[in-house]
Amino acid sequence: MHPKEDIFYEARKFNTIELWKNVTGEQWYDADWQIKNTIRSVEQLKRVIKLNSLQESEIRRTLTVLNKEGKEALRITPYYASLMQADPFNPKMLPGEKSKKRLDPVFWQSVPTPANLLFPDTGLEGAMDEKSRSYGAAYQRYPNRLALFVAANTSCASYCVHCQRAKSLNSCANVSHTEINKGLFYIGYNKNIDEVLVTGGDALMISRGRLQYVLEELSRIPHIRAIRIATRVPVVMPMGITDELLELIKFSANKFNHGPDKYVYFMTHINHYHEITKDLAIAAKKIRNHGFTIRNQTVLLNHVNDYYKTLALTFTRMFWIGIHPYYLLQCHKEKGIVHFITPIQIGKIYMKHLQGWISGITMPKYAGNIEGGGGKVILMPSGHDTFHKEFDIDDKISESYAMVHTWDGKELSKYEALGRTTYEEFENGVRIMDDFIGKKGVFVPKLIVVDNNGRHIETTNRTKLPKFEKIKKSKLLEYDVRDKSMPLTNPVVISDEIDKQFKKSNYCKKRFD
Repeated sequence: MHPKEDIFYEARKFNTIELWKNVTGEQWYDADWQIKNTIRSVEQLKRVIKLNSLQESEIRRTLTVLNKEGKEALRITPYYASLMQADPFNPKMLPGEKSKKRLDPVFWQSVPTPANLLFPDTGLEGAMDEKSRSYGAAYQRYPNRLALFVAANTSCASYCVHCQRAKSLNSCANVSHTEINKGLFYIGYNKNIDEVLVTGGDALMISRGRLQYVLEELSRIPHIRAIRIATRVPVVMPMGITDELLELIKFSANKFNHGPDKYVYFMTHINHYHEITKDLAIAAKKIRNHGFTIRNQTVLLNHVNDYYKTLALTFTRMFWIGIHPYYLLQCHKEKGIVHFITPIQIGKIYMKHLQGWISGITMPKYAGNIEGGGGKVILMPSGHDTFHKEFDIDDKISESYAMVHTWDGKELSKYEALGRTTYEEFENGVRIMDDFIGKKGVFVPKLIVVDNNGRHIETTNRTKLPKFEKIKKSKLLEYDVRDKSMPLTNPVVISDEIDKQFKKSNYCKKRFD
């Protein structure tokens, strides 16, 4: 955490990787080349990372099953693939991150594994059904804002294995002109709408003509005050952020506007500090230099970032390059990704113990996107409780379900944040993944075990809660510690010592007008 530390993750040099050993720098930093050379096969993948025969065959098996479901589930830009360590099953992490019990975080996010075929029972509440709240390409859950889907999932430069829209990852999917026009019509019709999220898929992976058309039409609507551009391009393909593209956005979003300028900002998606590179920082600076702000939604992901130090480094480093942490989102209960879900209580404990130890502006809101149209529910712990004076989330393991009250008055009496399984299915799934990874204790899914009648028995891997003493937090965050296991927080207590040092320094002699 020290400022002197290099804040950027160092990717592998592309020309040291077998698949790209003959690629030039000009090609590598060309977004069109990146798209044309996206990794889509195991043959390409095994020339980028180390895979043994079992791992190779299991990834092939996973892709075969997903392909039969109409899903194009392997899609990684060369740039993003270069962030994976050569041996993703034995990654090198920073001190204190328990590397022996982790896989490479970019590998976990981008390569389908047998885990994506396990634990299909997502529980009582189904996944979000966007069609049930849509008119054309417009999807609304809140009074004053909505999402305008301008592209299908298949438009993304890299596919995220943990994507909440895995159910609609169909290689033939598309968003038609008619659907977009119906969505634009509805936005103009509903004068309560003052903010539009332009999304997909990825809003920056559509044609320039489509993007220009959508933004210009939004510029015509007087009650629209803010436009949010949802994209992961800066993270997975930063060379795709060009001055030409940003000028198009800046001009088009206000081309036909006659009132105050519409506020345009970017929303991106960083889950791990390994994604924060010099190339990302350059892309972020370009965006900011064109007058746009950038906010980020991180998903709390078991096996990826469900660790105190990882979250702290991710939030602070993205802020240092001008990207504001906005949300830490609870992972969705979607078929094929429930192994990524971290219990909400664990997320609350992490957020509680980050408070005060990192800057408040780097602390995102912890929230869950509740199914059934309820929208986001804030999950942040509070330091003020007049009802449960003897209760502390650090001390008692919670139930696997909770009472949830949504912003629009809905009440869910037993909302389950975790997927479901049986003992037999769980034990078989862990065995498959232990064999795939080549060691035990890395794959630790948190799931609700139920009997044949759907009744709760227990929650897996719930035996330990993270414990954080002052000295442990100081050590994890690499703060210099003084008395009582705490970093220096009050200069008055050592003013005599500081005075002596000040008198020896150049600052003692400097003058200014």
